[in-house]
Amino acid sequence: MNKDCAIVEDLLPLYNEGLLQDETTEWVEAHLENCESCRELALLSKEPIEKEKITSTIDTENMIKKINLKLSIYQIIFVAISFIFAIKTSLLHESFGFILTYPILGLITFLFYRRFLIVTVIAFLPNFIWSIIDIATDAPITFDAIIGSIFLGVIHLSFALVGSVIGLLVLKIRERGPAS
Repeated sequence: MNKDCAIVEDLLPLYNEGLLQDETTEWVEAHLENCESCRELALLSKEPIEKEKITSTIDTENMIKKINLKLSIYQIIFVAISFIFAIKTSLLHESFGFILTYPILGLITFLFYRRFLIVTVIAFLPNFIWSIIDIATDAPITFDAIIGSIFLGVIHLSFALVGSVIGLLVLKIRERGPAS
């Protein structure tokens, strides 16, 4: 193989794509007319290469199932902690700490799930159910008791929704990026 053959080998991909200058193309074509081995190589380089199917050793379906399982476990733990946190800081324990903790609970829950419905469920239901249970241990459940339990749940929910709105604003500010 002489020097010209080595140069033609290097230029063949560009020649096949039509990316060479006219003068270089003429030189390559003249060489291909005279050199049998380069002509064969040029014919081979024009044929498309068969693509082999790449098989992955990783089972993606199994991997996605494991990821979803871990996320589900984290969500269950988060909801359980939120429920306990909601009950411990509620008005039922004669604690006004909920004024600070429920906005934080709403903020964290909204940033985690990005849904107002889940914030509503986590903030309202534990207090409503806990209040009904607390009333049922002392006296029969009446319509007034149910209204009172709903009112207690709404009070806690309103503070959690304040935190959710703060979370929504944080997300909107992060989406918009730095001020220009």
